[in-house]
Amino acid sequence: MLIIDDNSDDGTTVIAKKLSAARETVSFLQRTPDRSRQAKGDVLNHGFSYLCARFQNRDRKNWLIGVFDADGRAVEDDLFAEVRRAFVDPAVAATQCGVRIRNGHNLLAALQDVEFATFSYIPQTVRDRISGAVALGGNGQFIRASVLDRLNEEGDCWDTRALTEDLDIAIRIHLCGGRIKFMDRWVEQEGVESFGALIKQRVRWAWGTLQVFIELCLSGRIMKARIPLGKKLELQYYLSVWILPVLVLFCFVASLLDLAGVLHISNSFSLLLLLITTFCFVPMMALGLIRARFSLFKIMYLLPLMIIYSYHWIPAVMMGLACVLTRREPQWAKTQRYTIESVEEVIHTAKEVVG
Repeated sequence: MLIIDDNSDDGTTVIAKKLSAARETVSFLQRTPDRSRQAKGDVLNHGFSYLCARFQNRDRKNWLIGVFDADGRAVEDDLFAEVRRAFVDPAVAATQCGVRIRNGHNLLAALQDVEFATFSYIPQTVRDRISGAVALGGNGQFIRASVLDRLNEEGDCWDTRALTEDLDIAIRIHLCGGRIKFMDRWVEQEGVESFGALIKQRVRWAWGTLQVFIELCLSGRIMKARIPLGKKLELQYYLSVWILPVLVLFCFVASLLDLAGVLHISNSFSLLLLLITTFCFVPMMALGLIRARFSLFKIMYLLPLMIIYSYHWIPAVMMGLACVLTRREPQWAKTQRYTIESVEEVIHTAKEVVG
């Protein structure tokens, strides 16, 4: 286990040093101020280089590199055993676990939990079984070292320019012909607890998705890759979903102009069809919530709120699109965290992870 401290300004250094001293299987890498806070991709590249230099004789095909953020937790006892079983298949290049938000006592964080348990978990499960176009997330991802070696030959393993380095590396793994498997296991992370922090985080995600869309979709690299047509189409679709909030905003503006008498909109579709298309995602959300073991009470009051919450993607995508169109230089923004654990609690959790 390697803990990387990217010149943090909290108690990470103290905790990490105590943890590495308590366990021989735990290493600590502290990045200097002149190199730190460049981007998460740079941190991961540094960490992988450190591990390669330290364990030069490892079997690269059977060496798995797992990535967890500082707020990430492996909460299921059989997670790592399931990861090992998944990589028995030599075609599997990487795996991704489902994500849950643990600070669900906060309403905004609870809505993020619903978001991950539905709009992430269900599509990832479907992709795994149909097209194979599974994406990677920041927490709970595992990649073969040999795959990282191959990506390293083309440049960096993780793109240091990418604001969503996990999405970028996932697409590049697919383009190399690798398979990413979605695992029916959960890891936990902390959700943001203020709307301002949420928008800041989602603007970065939207901006990063647009970066990948431009570099890999508009460039034609996906369609030129030697991978199945179904996977190509799914990757193109997945990276193009940012268009949906733009279309929704356009419809809102057009409707307001119609109400103001500026223009006239005619609709030939029946009211029933409009209602079906508007709320067709509700059954998927309910399925995800049941699978994630939400109580019936939570499902009843979170589902309506989730419909309202989902509209935060409109300003997030528009702000991300503005950053791209104005050619702003991408800057990594740290996500605010809230939970403070004692050194003893962190060491206890890490001991369970490393055995």
